[in-house]
Amino acid sequence: MGVRIGFIGTGGISVSHLQNLAQLPDAEVVALADLTKERAQTAQDTVNKRLQERGVKDWAPIQAATYDDYRTMLRNERLDGVYICLPPFAHGEPESAAIDANVSMLVEKPLALDLALAADLLGRIQERGLIAASGYQLRYIKELQTAKERLSGKTIGMVTVMRYGSTPGTPWYHIQSKSGGQLIEMATHEMDLTRFLAGDVASVYAEADTLINNKDNPEYDIFDVNCMALRFENGAVGTFSNNFISKHGAPVQTRGVHVIADGVTVSFTLGGPIQIITSEGTEELPSEENPMLTEDRAFVQAVKDKDPSHIKSDYESGVYTLATTLAADQSAREKRPVFVRDLLRERAPKLVQAG
Repeated sequence: MGVRIGFIGTGGISVSHLQNLAQLPDAEVVALADLTKERAQTAQDTVNKRLQERGVKDWAPIQAATYDDYRTMLRNERLDGVYICLPPFAHGEPESAAIDANVSMLVEKPLALDLALAADLLGRIQERGLIAASGYQLRYIKELQTAKERLSGKTIGMVTVMRYGSTPGTPWYHIQSKSGGQLIEMATHEMDLTRFLAGDVASVYAEADTLINNKDNPEYDIFDVNCMALRFENGAVGTFSNNFISKHGAPVQTRGVHVIADGVTVSFTLGGPIQIITSEGTEELPSEENPMLTEDRAFVQAVKDKDPSHIKSDYESGVYTLATTLAADQSAREKRPVFVRDLLRERAPKLVQAG
């Protein structure tokens, strides 16, 4: 019998997960919940049509029950796991309902906009012993595991991170209270990968502003430019910059994480090969597998085996990434350095005590 999966939220990211799950023999998507049943039905119709048109082999059509209330779905369906794929401002109550139903979950990033909320949910997840993953799929690129191993035991001196682009067209995205802004909602992937490769960030000093994208849209109140200096707990220093003013185009190198250590540099550019540079030359590690597919396979296997070791980005790790991006946002607004541990002590004291 397959792992019975439900979805809360059936937007674009859900469609990507559904396409993967339809190809996994151990996964059985049985229920989809959205604001309307029609939206949920459209998502599964889109998935089935795409997989058929692309001639994908060895997949099973999604034939799930549809709901306009996730609470009803959780009551009516016997679920082993649930995907929570919602805008940042909508997190909290759906996770709480899944915990009450004793259902394991994969929660898309960012986990929330409120650190105290995410930390409280983490505590309840741990009390129930539930499998809980956060949606940081880049950690599932196996070549990045190799790169991390090459950095092991080395003194990391410097990290440089960039993500430049344009504001998504989603209506709520340019509103700070809805999305949290680029760093918290989108460039969180790069922050999480930075933590994975180089270690936790101790403090951050950021300068950010809204300089261009609000000229013709007075409701645009997220930062469209951001530059920050990082100090890592291992002593390394770093820079991190992101912007939404590069809709005219940006060099490919401006979507990457680059870690310079004693005798070795690891360079990751999204969409390109991972480079490991030493005095002997440059080694390229091309990655062809879809990391989200690997992430979905790992979550299904973890739920099936009741073994969280399959998960490479659990909910707790996602909380620390959220804390780091929130610290950076706070730094930019208060014009001062912010220590991540101080923020955790203030808003998630139980997490700091447990750590």
